[in-house]
Amino acid sequence: MGKSNFCHAAGVVLSAVLLGGCASSDVAELNKKVSDMSYGLLSLGKKADSHESGGLPAMSKNSPVIDKKTARELEVPVDVDTAAARVKRYYNFTSSDVINTLNSQGLEGKVKVAAITQGGYAWDAQPGAYYKMGRDWGADEGIEDNILIELEKNGAGSRMYITFRSSEASHVTEAYTGKLFAEVKQVAEGKIR
Repeated sequence: MGKSNFCHAAGVVLSAVLLGGCASSDVAELNKKVSDMSYGLLSLGKKADSHESGGLPAMSKNSPVIDKKTARELEVPVDVDTAAARVKRYYNFTSSDVINTLNSQGLEGKVKVAAITQGGYAWDAQPGAYYKMGRDWGADEGIEDNILIELEKNGAGSRMYITFRSSEASHVTEAYTGKLFAEVKQVAEGKIR
C-alpha cells in the first residue's frame, strides 16, 4: 500500500509539473502581449524611449509619487456642454461610456480599460451642469503628470477648474503650466480646434 500510494502521488506531482510548464509558457506569452498592448496605450501623448527590450521601457526601481500640484480657475464665455465637448475631443479624454463598452468586450477590452483608467483617469458628466475629466499627461520618462479639468455651469458661460499634478516640482511652475492652462481655455472657447 505504501509503495503504490507513493508511485501514484509521484505520478500526480510529475504530471502537474509537466503540465504547469506548458501552461506557464502560454501565460508568459499572453502576459507579454498584454504588457505590449498596455504600454502602447499608456504611451499615447508621452515621449517614447524604445529600449532593446522589445520596445518596452526599462522599469525604474522607484515609482514616482505625484505630490505636487498647481491649479487655476478660469471663466469661459461658452455653455458648459459645448466647452466640455471641445475639451474632451481635443485632449482625447475617455468617457465612462467608452469604458463600459470596452469592459463588455472580453479580456482585450478589460486590458484596454486597465491601461486607460490607471493613474489620473477621471470622468463624470451631468449634462447642462457639470463635467469632470482627468487623465495621465505626457511627461518625461520617470516623471508622472496628470491633469484634471472640471467645468460647471456659470450663468450663460462656464467656470473651469484645472488641476495639474506632477511628481516633479519643476512641472508645477507657472513657466511649465501657464501655456497649458491658457491653451485649455482657448480650446474650451473654440479658439483652438
